Amino acid sequence: MNYISCIIQILEIPIVESYDNDIKMVQFKVQLPYTRNKLQSPIIINSVIWGDLAYDIANYYQVNDYALIEGYLSLPFNNQKKHQTITISITKLYPFLFTLKSKNSN
Repeated sequence: MNYISCIIQILEIPIVESYDNDIKMVQFKVQLPYTRNKLQSPIIINSVIWGDLAYDIANYYQVNDYALIEGYLSLPFNNQKKHQTITISITKLYPFLFTLKSKNSN
């Protein structure tokens, strides 16, 4: 695995799942910001967060929010697939261009 630090854009609101021994986990899709070459298609990555950090992403972040993350990048080895899915296991999450909305707003 490779350690990565980058800025991501959240594409979907994750739902916290609970596993054996009360371990919390969320899975959701994120997008890496565009580079200067706009002809490139967006890079969409699956991400996973384990533990108490799962509550933070589910409760405080919204779609199209940006975050600075640190984690481990994994690429499954499969010769038969043309499109391999990249997964980031996020270990640290920092707000970046964060939007706050009150729950009572109309």
